Amino acid sequence: MTLASPLDTEKRIDWLPWSAAAFARAQREDKPILLSISAVWCYWCQVMEQTTYVDPAVADFIAANFVPVRVDNDHRPEVNARYNVGGWPTTALLTPHGGSIAGATYLPAGQLLAMLSEVRRAYAEDKAGLYDQAAQLQRQRQEHAHRVAAGAELTRPQVDRIARRIAGAYDAINGGFGEEPKFPAAPVLQFMLHRYRTTGEPFYRAMLEKTLNAMLAGEIYDAVEGGFFRYCAQGDWTAAQHEKLLEDNLSLAGVFLDAGLLLDNSEYRTAAARTLDYLLNTLYCEKSGGFRGSQGAHSDYFALPPQARQLQEPPPVDPWRYAAGSLQAVSLLLAAAWKLPRPELTGPALEVLSNLAAQATAGRLPHAFDADGQPSPQLPESGDLLADWAALLNALTDAYHCGPQRNDYRQQAVAVAVAAELERRFYDASRGAFFDTELDSAAAGHLRIREKPLAENAAAALGLLKLHHITGDDQYRQRAESVLSAFVEVNREYGEHAAGYAIAVDQFLHPPVEITLEGDPGNPDYRGMAQAAVCLDYPHILIKTDLAAVAGGPARAHICRDTVCFPPVSEPADLAAAVADALQGAPGPVENIFERFAGL
Repeated sequence: MTLASPLDTEKRIDWLPWSAAAFARAQREDKPILLSISAVWCYWCQVMEQTTYVDPAVADFIAANFVPVRVDNDHRPEVNARYNVGGWPTTALLTPHGGSIAGATYLPAGQLLAMLSEVRRAYAEDKAGLYDQAAQLQRQRQEHAHRVAAGAELTRPQVDRIARRIAGAYDAINGGFGEEPKFPAAPVLQFMLHRYRTTGEPFYRAMLEKTLNAMLAGEIYDAVEGGFFRYCAQGDWTAAQHEKLLEDNLSLAGVFLDAGLLLDNSEYRTAAARTLDYLLNTLYCEKSGGFRGSQGAHSDYFALPPQARQLQEPPPVDPWRYAAGSLQAVSLLLAAAWKLPRPELTGPALEVLSNLAAQATAGRLPHAFDADGQPSPQLPESGDLLADWAALLNALTDAYHCGPQRNDYRQQAVAVAVAAELERRFYDASRGAFFDTELDSAAAGHLRIREKPLAENAAAALGLLKLHHITGDDQYRQRAESVLSAFVEVNREYGEHAAGYAIAVDQFLHPPVEITLEGDPGNPDYRGMAQAAVCLDYPHILIKTDLAAVAGGPARAHICRDTVCFPPVSEPADLAAAVADALQGAPGPVENIFERFAGL
């Protein structure tokens, strides 16, 4: 089924943005709020827009009894995180002050009218009871947020427990994790890669290979144009929902890239390269220096054979660009530049980073922006998101390690400034960890509760660990520890979604070993050295590239631990033994890097 754009339908409902004005109107008119959370890529959002909401009875009933508010999930993820009731579209009914009354996902006209009628009746007959119910739900959210508190010790068994939890969700028949609908779960796959690399246990490899092979053979992978769809309705990776999201494809490209190296599988490397090409050809916007968020669902188009697709107009892409996704693309492109190798990928990566770093240093990092760099009108007038600033810190520290950027101390200075902004804007000084939003005294409803999401905190902690390695300043490692320790208990509630947190904890518990690669990435000896570095079994390997150091010369790898550097390694087969010696503090000629750079 193919749907027209929602913009092509008659607009019967006067949707308001999430704003103080919308809540003021609801309170003034004493009406509940109908909150619709949708997304441009969401197929069923389009169905509901073009069937349910154009029904005259629905539109008239909403106009008479509710204040309608529409939020785009991708522009206001913090609103979605607090009010989503299990998918998109979300249909949430709120008190005029933002408390939750009821909710559902997609509803046809008759079912929506029935729910709205019941809420209107309840609001007229028992308003106090609805407010009490909403207040209780808000207190529960507040209590949960307070449980995230620093203090517990980080230990290696915590990583093992998360690994066992994830293994318990593995689908041994079809590959993947969980049942239908089947999502690719890229962070889980990245953790499986990490566990196989660091433990060598064959069952991690078995889970990885079965899952990756099933994805490539199934319908979630677009073998024609590259990239991955969001999920499959069936557990055997069939009946794909034909929408492609930026962050999903970034994560999966990284998984297949690393799996191609670690497992020496050319098919995985090809899938990674084709996904990168899809991202650059379809979602990258050179003018704005950012990446668009998605390409929407269009089942008829994606069901066409390859030759017929070329004759059809492809599905439209989201016109907006997004900070967090664009910055995650920076980190991926910089890694792919030497892992594939395709050094030309550093160009768009550094262009995007330069653009967004400039916006941040000017004081604002808008989550969503247009082709001219202007923030989305859906965004609040002030207040940024933790996800964007954490992604910026990681992109800056990753760029610092790539080629000539390693010697650009301005890059380090910007990263230090970003870490300071993370602290000032988001850190909970009394209980530890980072809030997802900045403090807003005018926030309504559940947005008055500043929550501490696990994934964003784990990303921020990784960025701080990398900054500690760059600067040698212990304050960044200490802050990373306080952030990670705040989730020692509550991470259990996330199930397999604690995978990224487990990687961050494992890296915190193992001080980094730095590997600097030199040589021509086009030469086989360089590729062999790069693969040997990626396959090292130590949990915290930090790989730097210095392509200009010995251009055209033989590949070499320099190993440093703390402030001590060891003689270079020229053979890939010798790298693992050299790293083992460095970890054991083996005697031999060493170099103090602070002495090397003493004159700078």
